[in-house]
Amino acid sequence: MIQRVATHKKTNKELMVFDDIEFEKENPIKQYGNDFIIKQMILNGVTQEEMTGKKELTTTSDEIFKSAHLLWLKLKSEFQIMKVPENLMQLLKTDKKKDQEKLLDGFLLPLETLTSFIFTAYHEFGYTLSQYISEFSKKEFKSVARIIDCGEHWHCFFTTPKDSTGEKTQLHYLSSAFGIERDDLIKQIKSNESLSHLDKLPLITL
Repeated sequence: MIQRVATHKKTNKELMVFDDIEFEKENPIKQYGNDFIIKQMILNGVTQEEMTGKKELTTTSDEIFKSAHLLWLKLKSEFQIMKVPENLMQLLKTDKKKDQEKLLDGFLLPLETLTSFIFTAYHEFGYTLSQYISEFSKKEFKSVARIIDCGEHWHCFFTTPKDSTGEKTQLHYLSSAFGIERDDLIKQIKSNESLSHLDKLPLITL
């Protein structure tokens, strides 16, 4: 997670922004937990020197860390008890594109459900999580692609703009059953040229 200060275009007010970072084949629960705790600590006033270990945590900062950790445990528990739709779990049990297309036909996937699915896929099947970022220069839209891997099998979920403003997004899916190599997919997603090349991917839009 990267912290930066951005200026609001209309109000000119400075805002604290946290950008996603890239990582490969990590334990998703540990990765999400670390990011969540770090964000909470920064928002609650822990200094950069303390965050990087250059200075020891003050008593107040230590309490902020403990509170953030407890809050993460509560949030993690909520994700883990959330019921994952059977359609999603069946994705992991078939390596046929036609089956996966049928399972996702007309399927809506909120971010909370996707996170719960990623956690469950790790717990029950050992799927790790990778994350890749692409910033498309024409619309200044940042796309986040999440890929879960288990051996030669992988499943990818990534976003693109839904309209010309870039404010609304749409989620796409494809997997190792779709006839594209994982490395080629990553190269296309990480390209900064435009969104047009993504239209050629054999993807499902959710």
